Amino acid sequence: MNLPELLRTSALRLALWQALLFLLTAAVLAGIVGWQVHTFGRDQLRTAVHADTLRLLDDLDEAGAQPLQQQIAARVHALPRTHELLALLDHNGRMLVGNLPPTIDLRGAAAGWHTVDLPRAFDPVDGDDASAELWLQQLPDGRMLVVGRDLTAMIQLDETLSSAFLIASALALALAVAGGLLLGRSYLRRVRTVGRSAQRIMDGDLTARIPARTHGGDEFDLLARQLNAMLDRIQQLMEGMRQVSNDIAHDLRTPLTHLRQRLETAAGADDPEALRAALAQAQHDVDQVLATFAAMLAIARIEARERRAGFEALDFSGLLETLAGDYAPVAEERGQRLVTRIAPGVRVRGDRRLLTQLVANLIENAMTHCPAHTEITLGLSPGEAGGFIATVADRGPGIPAIERAQVFKRFYRLDHSRATPGSGLGLALVQAIAELHGFAAAIEDNDPGTRVLLRGPALPRVAA
Repeated sequence: MNLPELLRTSALRLALWQALLFLLTAAVLAGIVGWQVHTFGRDQLRTAVHADTLRLLDDLDEAGAQPLQQQIAARVHALPRTHELLALLDHNGRMLVGNLPPTIDLRGAAAGWHTVDLPRAFDPVDGDDASAELWLQQLPDGRMLVVGRDLTAMIQLDETLSSAFLIASALALALAVAGGLLLGRSYLRRVRTVGRSAQRIMDGDLTARIPARTHGGDEFDLLARQLNAMLDRIQQLMEGMRQVSNDIAHDLRTPLTHLRQRLETAAGADDPEALRAALAQAQHDVDQVLATFAAMLAIARIEARERRAGFEALDFSGLLETLAGDYAPVAEERGQRLVTRIAPGVRVRGDRRLLTQLVANLIENAMTHCPAHTEITLGLSPGEAGGFIATVADRGPGIPAIERAQVFKRFYRLDHSRATPGSGLGLALVQAIAELHGFAAAIEDNDPGTRVLLRGPALPRVAA
């Protein structure tokens, strides 16, 4: 993990953008705070200058002009405070007494506030940045009283705030870069883990998964869990395709072999009747193969979710009643009996044609694999949490428990049912339609016989 690679990470760029945003926000905040502090300090300074001016004016009212000049001289001489400025100017603006530097020229200056620059000698520490805030008070006799303070403390405070902001900005930028590099290193490590898993999958190892915490975690764990779920589905589909390919090769080999034999027989037949019989058998084999491929195509389309556009609210109870009415005579002809226990008013959302095919496949499957004098029950009842339970139960030979999960696979057939017509796709089609509708199909023992259960969500009942 080299430095150029880290510098190109999104984490570092994001950290730098966040640092820039922080610096801009801090600059605005520092400007506002600095201005407020500067304004507050200036106001405090001016308040102190006004207080000094009022005290001097009070002395003027009591003792006249001459004592004021003497008092200023005494204060300047006795209390030579560098940061206080006092002066008394004559009518022409020349200083009569005070500690104003000679470089400050106030001739012609109007009464009020004035900001003036101080010479370097006045404050060697502050140098060229030294300045002062002066208040000029016009006296009744035309002379001018000057009271002021230098701004060294305020300038130093402004410089301190500026230095603090620059230092904080530099530290924030350095921390942002360091944090971005660490975060980028962590992100690169996680991305490389995902990349290694992806490479294993591309190399053919479909069992590879991205490491992730089962619960909680960060966005990488959430993404990894979703990708792992997708990989599980892909692996399931790939294994299904592999199984289907093997099953097609195995199950279609027999009818195609028979077809070839019958065509060879037809090609060498001299008797027209034998020729027609061979061709009829060959046509039957072709129809069987086409029916198998049609069932496989239907399953593929259903698994691709192509039929959800036709979903609607429908009366599931009425659909089952209709099917029971259609298949009851067929069961009678076979010496079987179809019994119904259908609760009225059960409604579901789905495709009517597909649900009809689902239930019809279950009924036909029970009729095909059950002997005569067998009772077949078609049931429907409300389930828990507003759902439903549909059942097709029989008293036939049943399905061994070890094979109940296998019969929903394509081309899977029980040993005792291989002599009966069929391709082994009926229950696979049932499973595909059930999954498309969000239903769960399962097989249980009916003691004796088999009971197929179908569970799913139901729509609210319509008030009569």
